[in-house]
Amino acid sequence: MKLKAKSLVSQLAMVSLLTGSLIGMSAAAANAAPAEATIRLVTPVLDASNTSEPAAMQKMADQWVANTWFGSGLIYQRAWAPVGSTVSLTYLVTGTDGKPLANTDVSLRLGMPYSNSNAVVQVDNVTTTGVDKPPMNQGLVTHKTGADGKVTFDLKSLDPAANGEAQPANWNDPVPADLLNELYTQILPQVTGQATDHATMSEFHFYTPGKKAGASNGGGTPAPAASGPSIRLTSPMLNDTNSIHRADLEDLFSVQNKWYAKGIGFHQVYAQAGSTIDLTYQAKDENGKVLANTPVKLHVNKAYSNSTAHVTDGKTPTDPTAAQGSDQALWTANTDANGYVTFHLTNTDATGEATPATATTPVPTSGTLVFSQLYPEIKGQDVDIADMIEIHFYGKAPVLSATASYKKTVKKGKSSYTMSVVVGGAMSKVATIGITGLKPVTKAIADDPATFTFAVTPGAKTVTVTVDGKAVTSKVTVKK
Repeated sequence: MKLKAKSLVSQLAMVSLLTGSLIGMSAAAANAAPAEATIRLVTPVLDASNTSEPAAMQKMADQWVANTWFGSGLIYQRAWAPVGSTVSLTYLVTGTDGKPLANTDVSLRLGMPYSNSNAVVQVDNVTTTGVDKPPMNQGLVTHKTGADGKVTFDLKSLDPAANGEAQPANWNDPVPADLLNELYTQILPQVTGQATDHATMSEFHFYTPGKKAGASNGGGTPAPAASGPSIRLTSPMLNDTNSIHRADLEDLFSVQNKWYAKGIGFHQVYAQAGSTIDLTYQAKDENGKVLANTPVKLHVNKAYSNSTAHVTDGKTPTDPTAAQGSDQALWTANTDANGYVTFHLTNTDATGEATPATATTPVPTSGTLVFSQLYPEIKGQDVDIADMIEIHFYGKAPVLSATASYKKTVKKGKSSYTMSVVVGGAMSKVATIGITGLKPVTKAIADDPATFTFAVTPGAKTVTVTVDGKAVTSKVTVKK
């Protein structure tokens, strides 16, 4: 939060009082609000590799927690997005027992008070002003979690391209030093309140692609005039610093040859073997109007691409025996009211390519190749102006693990025992944990590794953790 030091304490106290009134503002029925909740951003994946000054931002968050302004476990991240883009934000919400909180109201606070947020953004039909007027948020939108405890908000940037920040040379770079050169919004999801939730706070800085520091307007390449529907990848956001832009292949595919319509985008990107990636596209018609409730076909391990990776959406896995001229899978989904459609891709290879030196290291052309080429379609590849992506999976897939230990506590002559179960390699998944003498329980995994605590009795215990049908065990004897 960008707060003035002289009034920091009084302002944060006011924020704490204010947020208490935000709970339960949804008119629709929901489950009773829990005493506290953990709210973690799972899509897009933001970490130390793609956020501004991650260590400094987390140190700041830790201090806010120490001051009791926010609940423990607060994560604070400053990230980047192109001005005019839409960021699809998915949060995983869990209770104190680690179980996903289904049918629970989650309020997304837009343009946090005292943050000096100045970007104009929209979620649903709520649009911020870009003017900070404490102690009020600039906007508030409430959605319910699904049965899996997940909830999604689409954050749309509405500012003109000329207002964007300069494109950072590196995602870890500091944001501009003064508000005149900044364009950002700070957001916070909330279930019970900022002092009790264990949440992820995000601050998105909107930049103009190609704009240099000190320039007054954007220097990006104008998009070609549309001759057919456009299907653009909005998440993950790919650019020249986190992926490999293959302008040569765009030219080969759509200029030298007429295989695809002019304006096609092509990026190659790296992801760890075993990753799950949410690919979100926005579809518009020839006049730039969003295409709602429109079927979009995703060609997976596309024909003639020589794709080798094994991927699935949970229903239709790729078929490696398919002929060279056929797709290995075809996934279809309808766009929502805002023209967005999301495909959930999971790589099932245990081992991928060699780990690249950087995110922009040229992809290998020989040796071990583990990649998937994908292309979305509405009317046809000769008229659709779409983004093709080629994902190269590297390294080894996370391996599910479970370890257990116990602690004995003696109070007033009576002994009690607790067991800690640490689950690794299952981020954003659901685990079933069984312990000898206890009924199996289901836990949503919001961290990697994730730790869960159980009350147990003395004796030999077998701990079984099952994720996606795979089970691992750990044995421990709880001694009196």
